[in-house]
Amino acid sequence: MICKMNKILITGAAGFIGRQLSDRFMRLKIPTIDVDDLSVKPVIKPKKNLYKIKVEHITYKFLKKHKINKIIHLAAKKSVDQSFTNLSNSIQNYEMTIKLLNEANKVNIKRIFLASTCEIFGYQNKKLSETDNYLPHSPYAVTKVANEYLANIYMMQKKDLKITSLIFFNTYGPTEGKDAVIPKFINKLKKGNKIFIEGNGNQGRDFTYIDDTIMALEKIILSKKYFRSINIGSGKVISIKNLIKILRIYFPKLKIGKLPERINEIKNFKANTNILFKKFNVNFNYNFEKGIKETIKNFK
Repeated sequence: MICKMNKILITGAAGFIGRQLSDRFMRLKIPTIDVDDLSVKPVIKPKKNLYKIKVEHITYKFLKKHKINKIIHLAAKKSVDQSFTNLSNSIQNYEMTIKLLNEANKVNIKRIFLASTCEIFGYQNKKLSETDNYLPHSPYAVTKVANEYLANIYMMQKKDLKITSLIFFNTYGPTEGKDAVIPKFINKLKKGNKIFIEGNGNQGRDFTYIDDTIMALEKIILSKKYFRSINIGSGKVISIKNLIKILRIYFPKLKIGKLPERINEIKNFKANTNILFKKFNVNFNYNFEKGIKETIKNFK
């Protein structure tokens, strides 16, 4: 059956951000086609109308059949640590993106959003702007940088194509995968287990609560404004020590163990949010304390 309305394709739609974004568009009555290969078990049960398909198997016929006019490409093999031990997984990030862009080009899709990561900036002791140099320090980050250059090449060849890189810093929330630091800590604490800090705990991250990230994405994706890259972050740094201090409010018997500092770990990430806050008039509703409270309350 051929769809009559233009739709937005969301890859990685069963993932943490993809599922929440799909739900937001559904509430706004904006039609989406959701795809995910389900290679990672989702925290929330996938939607019944999800297409179980690998990104590299999406064809121009599929895009044409569903009248796709925008693509939000969130699917990725995203573990930094695993990218060192399983390089082929990371290479898939590049391979799936080039295949998707090729197929989109065949049906003249003119608006594409690619998920990127603050990891592309590497070790830079400053607030990170979208135009800063790329200094990737992991195979995962290298594939995301490759996607940036790939997008530039496609846009040079096709002048009416607009690709925006969504540079995610650290989005967190109740349904985030258990390998990330906040859900990993909460999961252990709920079971009465000790949590472990790697190094001295001074590492800092720019954390954004999931509802704020989704609100920001909605404004960006539905806007006619165009920017090549946009940081998705709060512009504030929270150290692991401060995270533990807040967690102790809810888990007063919290016990801490120490592990050696991770090799190649980047000490701090902080987003320059001028484009997000000033150009798209985004105002976040959750400070870190409120976000942690909601995460613990609704933890899956």
